[in-house]
Amino acid sequence: MPLARKIAIEAAGWTGAVFSLSAYSLNSLDLIESQSIAYLVMNIIGCAFLIIYAVCKKAYASWVLNGIWLLMTAVALVKIYGMP
Repeated sequence: MPLARKIAIEAAGWTGAVFSLSAYSLNSLDLIESQSIAYLVMNIIGCAFLIIYAVCKKAYASWVLNGIWLLMTAVALVKIYGMP
């Protein structure tokens, strides 16, 4: 596998981790609400990048978990903010 691809895969994993952990941390510290658009979008972005990473690494349990998490978050976003 080319070095550039390896770096891109690792960057996707770290980006996803930063978004997911930031959303969780900000919510835990009462800096954002779990129903806020910021929290929900951060979770969607984090899950999307973690899915890319997990698929590339063939970590099936991880991509299924993040796929379900992303789907639940997207449903919550639509339920709360009513996307057109």
